[in-house]
Parts: sequence; C-alpha cells; structure tokens
Amino acid sequence: MNTEEFLHCLERLKRDYPRWDAPAKRFENAYKRTPYTILISTLLSFQTRDETTLEAGKRLFALADTPEAMSHLSEETIAEAIYPVGFWRKKAASVREVSCILLERFGGEVPESLTALTSIKGIGPKTAKIVLENAFGASVTAVDTHVHRILNLLGYVHTRSPEETDRALETLLPAEHRRGLNRLLVSFGQTICRPRRPDCAHCPLRECCPRAR
Repeated sequence: MNTEEFLHCLERLKRDYPRWDAPAKRFENAYKRTPYTILISTLLSFQTRDETTLEAGKRLFALADTPEAMSHLSEETIAEAIYPVGFWRKKAASVREVSCILLERFGGEVPESLTALTSIKGIGPKTAKIVLENAFGASVTAVDTHVHRILNLLGYVHTRSPEETDRALETLLPAEHRRGLNRLLVSFGQTICRPRRPDCAHCPLRECCPRAR
C-alpha cells in the first residue's frame, strides 16, 4: 500500500470515527484535559486497560490536577488513588517525581518539545509523543501495539516492532498527516479491527484491507 492509498484509508476512518464507542475516546470528556493531566494519565496507562486508567485518573485528579498540588500528596495517597493500574506503586512514585521535576525545571509547565520531555526521568519517546499529539496538536504519532499492528495489517509498513514502525513513519508519512493518527488507529483497533474477533463485516476499510480481500 502506497501513501496515497493509505491516506484514502485514513479519510474513511475519520468519517467513521464519530460512531465508535472506543475506550480511548472516553478520556476526552472524563476530566479536565490539560497538558499535565494528559501526561499523567499517559504514565498511568502503560500495561493497563484504558477503562482502568480512566477511573484511576478520575480519582487522582479529583485530589490534584496540577504539579504543585500533586507534589503535596504522599506516594501512599497517590498509590491508593490509582490502584489497581499496573505497577501502581512504581507509578505513584513516578507521578510524584515527574510533578516535582516539572516544578523545579519547567516552572510547573509541561514542556512542548520531545527533547525536553524525554529529559525527564520516566518519560520515554512514546509517552512524549502522546503528550505532544494530544496536548499540543503536534504533527507526531505515538506508535503503540494497535498502531504497529494495523499499519502492518494494511501493508503500509513491514516492520517487526513498534520502534521500527515509528522510524518507518518518519520517512513514509508526511508530517501533516501524523497528527491524530494514534487516537484514530487506537480507537479503530479497540472497536473494529480488534486483535481477536475483528468486526470485518462493519469495517470501513474492508475494500482496501489485504486480509479482507
């Protein structure tokens, strides 16, 4: 699949997107969306189902939704609020440490560059790109398992890992089309193109998907 064909597929997905009841979409109205809450909820999300992350975020941000407020909470309080997300004790320590670093080095603001974000202990490239895409509208794509799987399924890339897919996208897909791609493909992967029991009968890409053909 070349880029022109892939962009045509994306347009079909964008038209279908409003109809999907994807867990990833529920974050949009779950609590006040700021660069900080987006960053923290992303830290909570790894190796945790979106439904669990969503409820943990609601509990935590009801207690503190700024770096300053979070820095006044103990790790134990944060841990109790976010349980049962995966690795909840480790994540509680990370949430507090990241909040303190934001206060000490960035004036309590979430930085808007990949370099600055990844200079913070506990924030890797994938987390940083999710924040840049969702908080600042940057033309980047965070490649997770859904994005990696679907891009390979469509034949747009032929890669063996999300890291390889991330590098491939940098050269294949023009920057203006990377914005919002993670949110779109994750929602598609949660509702239609599921890893198990995909709903091919209702897939908007059934005419261009190699597996469907």
